[in-house]
Amino acid sequence: MIFNRKKPEPEAIEPIEAEEENPFIDAANELAEMEENGELPEDFDLSGAVRDPAFAALLQEFEPKAAVRIYVAEKRAEEAEENVKTRMSEQARSRKALPKSQRTDRAVAPAPDYMSMSREAFSALEQQYRNAAHNGKRVQI
Repeated sequence: MIFNRKKPEPEAIEPIEAEEENPFIDAANELAEMEENGELPEDFDLSGAVRDPAFAALLQEFEPKAAVRIYVAEKRAEEAEENVKTRMSEQARSRKALPKSQRTDRAVAPAPDYMSMSREAFSALEQQYRNAAHNGKRVQI
């Protein structure tokens, strides 16, 4: 008779001991107390920090006051690093915009003096420029 079989009584569930300490609850209470007392740094965003896994890891390793200090210091260091990277890239861009030196190690041919050229020399030079422009080269006078 399968249907008349007695059901086993469920085991009594032991309540969770209230005396057992939960480090995150203790840390949350201490953080809330620090916020109420104004002990948190001015630029510290508690609601954003509690969502950050890095802050949770710090809370596991250190007391809340120390974790807050370390977290703020790390965030400031990250911001400083980003500022340095931005500044360096701006400096690199500004340096690229500066004119480059035209000095070379070898002698540079002087610019042609068109006013003192003979008619034949000027015509030959003019023909060279036309040929270069016709071949697709950029010509500057």
